[in-house]
Amino acid sequence: MTDLVDKHLGKAGEIPARLERLPISRYHWILVILVGFIYMYESLDLGITGTVSTVLGKFPGHTPFLIAFFGIAVTVGIVIGMSFSGWLADRFGKRRIVLYGLIVLIGMSGIIAIIPANFPLLLVLRSIQGLGAGAVYAFPYSYLAEFIPKSRRGYFVGFIDLFFVFGYFLAPLISLYAIPFLPASLSWRVVFAIGFVPIVLYPLYYRYIPESPRWLERNGRYEEANRIVSGIEDKVRKQYGKELPPPSITEDLIEVEARKTRIRELFQKKYLRYSIPLWIYTSAMLSGFYISSIYAPTIFESFGLTAFYALLLTMIMNGIMLFPKMGVMFTVDRVGRKKLSYLLMSLGAVFAIMLYALHFSVVFVVILVFAVFWAVNANSPLWRIYASETYPTPARQTGTYFNEMVSRLWSGVIFTLIIGYDIVSASLKGPARIHAVYFSYLLIGIISIIGAVSVYFLKEGANKTLETVEYEINKEVQVNP
Repeated sequence: MTDLVDKHLGKAGEIPARLERLPISRYHWILVILVGFIYMYESLDLGITGTVSTVLGKFPGHTPFLIAFFGIAVTVGIVIGMSFSGWLADRFGKRRIVLYGLIVLIGMSGIIAIIPANFPLLLVLRSIQGLGAGAVYAFPYSYLAEFIPKSRRGYFVGFIDLFFVFGYFLAPLISLYAIPFLPASLSWRVVFAIGFVPIVLYPLYYRYIPESPRWLERNGRYEEANRIVSGIEDKVRKQYGKELPPPSITEDLIEVEARKTRIRELFQKKYLRYSIPLWIYTSAMLSGFYISSIYAPTIFESFGLTAFYALLLTMIMNGIMLFPKMGVMFTVDRVGRKKLSYLLMSLGAVFAIMLYALHFSVVFVVILVFAVFWAVNANSPLWRIYASETYPTPARQTGTYFNEMVSRLWSGVIFTLIIGYDIVSASLKGPARIHAVYFSYLLIGIISIIGAVSVYFLKEGANKTLETVEYEINKEVQVNP
């Protein structure tokens, strides 16, 4: 007995309904792990930025401004890459864009490892590498959300975020064995060379990352969508040894898929009412994240610690980040997105302001640096969940990429350049460095308060299908035109 209604034409809402009624299987876990490793490559690359920054003062042609610009060079590329990658993914498919992006993201690490010691060239190549990262960055969570049933969507988006943590843990771990014990002229090359190693896994992505069946169906490519979903269903039947339940095609599925969605709708009132708060919330979270992650070794050195202990503390801070994110992963589908967002952003604000105001001892301020990073960064899976749930399938990549682009333009470029320049310049001058660090955390505290307020206006999508969220947003417009 087949699960299909019509093998050639299908039925409106059938593909999402078939995906939603699947139990979590080995297929899902394999897909999740492959996608999770993409996150690890990204965070490893960003983590390298902070650890390599500690030796750039010995790089020929360095200045405080160029060192600060190195901290944002890859993010500049990310913002530019995101400006067109989301639209391209919605137009030509997610799979194609992420495969191209991975080649640039990973491949450039190998090129950077062998370039001449030329600071302007390093900045240019890091910016180009950011273009690849921009094509990849918003892919994992928005892509995975289209495969995972509603009851487990938050869990698995939280799960792949753990890979992001691992990449940030791995970067200082690699640097811990390279930077303190190798000449400065060689250590940064070794770090980038290790960042090139994941290229060996590229064939797995080419073979095992399918196009999103939801996207294919909404773009009139039912045969391809059916083929992918049928293959998944066969694997699930084989694992569980029983027939699958019939798909439940509800009113919201039928109505949503009967409606033509255009990308320009994302910039009209019905989506902007959710997008603008999401941009603010994401920007607030990333402001604390970028300063804490990129400049963590420099911040710890400003407290009087050696380069070795600064890298060791950075590694520990990133490693322990697993636990707050696991807490989000296990609770987000039961508690809901908004309650956790309120709690974590508020805690981030409190810890940051305490760090600005209270300096009892080096141990105390180090603990507060950890606490700010953990509280703010634990929001990472949450804003990714909001973004993947808020936007409609035909324009999901445009919406998620635009959120990343706007948020990272503020937090990863403007805010990080200004604050990073202040921290780096102060650290090179001597005693004034600590004041720059404390002031940066005051700003992070204020921004975190603004982020907490913005959560009130976000769309709660817990235990709703992606199509149900889209249906509700359309209904809101009909009721309140």
